[in-house]
Amino acid sequence: MNPVQSGRRANAGLLQFVLWSGCVALSGCAWLPSDGPTQAAVDRQQKRGDDEVFRLIDISRAALAAEAQRPVTGFAEHFGGADQVPVSLVGIGDGLTVEIWEAGSNPLFSGRPTASGGADSGVGSRSTTLPEQVVGADGSITLPFVGRIRVVGLRPDQVEQELRESLAGKAAKPQVVVHLRNSSGAVTVAGDVAAGARVPVSVRGERLLDVLAATGGVRAPSYETRIQLTRGGDSFAMPLQRVLQDPRQNIYLRPGDLLVATRQPQSFTAFGATGRTAQIEFGAERISLIEAVAKTGGLLDQRADPRGVYLLRYEPRRLLEPVPALPAAAGEDELRVIYRLDLAQAESYFLAQRFGMRDRDILYVSSAPTNELRKFLEILGLVSQPVIQGAVVRGALK
Repeated sequence: MNPVQSGRRANAGLLQFVLWSGCVALSGCAWLPSDGPTQAAVDRQQKRGDDEVFRLIDISRAALAAEAQRPVTGFAEHFGGADQVPVSLVGIGDGLTVEIWEAGSNPLFSGRPTASGGADSGVGSRSTTLPEQVVGADGSITLPFVGRIRVVGLRPDQVEQELRESLAGKAAKPQVVVHLRNSSGAVTVAGDVAAGARVPVSVRGERLLDVLAATGGVRAPSYETRIQLTRGGDSFAMPLQRVLQDPRQNIYLRPGDLLVATRQPQSFTAFGATGRTAQIEFGAERISLIEAVAKTGGLLDQRADPRGVYLLRYEPRRLLEPVPALPAAAGEDELRVIYRLDLAQAESYFLAQRFGMRDRDILYVSSAPTNELRKFLEILGLVSQPVIQGAVVRGALK
């Protein structure tokens, strides 16, 4: 056999091996390197036996309609009473100034006359302003002819009523006016603000943005700032941008409230056949799915499967199931959901423009099926090229 025939026979045998191996590769060999599951693999992995591993939902008009029903909760919904000016209550450390009016010429409290006729005319009434009384640690104050009286937690008009009843039978037709210096009526502001401080709450009431402005405002952009409000033992946080956009969320604050501003940029993570595998910040309060794809550098022409664009997140069960079953264990009130987008369809670009991203979403673009064969042939070329060259050289030497 001459060298040329020997080389042709070797090449023919190698070609048969390549074709057979290519068929094996296209059937889904697990040993090929991969950056994630293909579209077919995602479909297969949706269920394990009879158990649903995750919910697979195609992004469609129906999915957008369900997304629009997502409950939106803010300070107004969580705490209630958004437009109600908080009533000032007496607290420990507050100062109370008490004015007492008495009828007749022989007042229990010595004071100045408040009507014509002089001090001894027997006409009119006399008023007395007592020195400011500071509410003690036991929540009480001490007044002459009254003694120790508990006032903490009462409104000023309730304190007036308590004093009138205590002075009845001791003073002549006593009338009482109480002025509150609400030193304990302040909101504490901390975190990523220009200057943390205790901001007094006036009688007219202070709204959330008023208090933030009094401390110099926040340092980070509003779309990257979350505001946490703690009232009593209850805490709730929401983006500052939503407070700016929705006047209802600019609620009245109450004495003792705690505001903490934190810089928390929203981000998503991109994997797969995209131009960028990374954790990517929104750079805005809200971005759409198509904008997120663009931030990754788009789909790679040689690798990506446009029918296999996936968005992974946890969704509340009540959003996907109108009548949710009772969870059997803690944590089952959330479902693992994968939204699938088919960018081979022109309409999908419009749908993706209206589908909003959420913080900590995962964006994954699967590889095209033919990419498996391409990778296999690249590996095979690295192995077979020296063999072919050796066969040719060996045949030439014979």
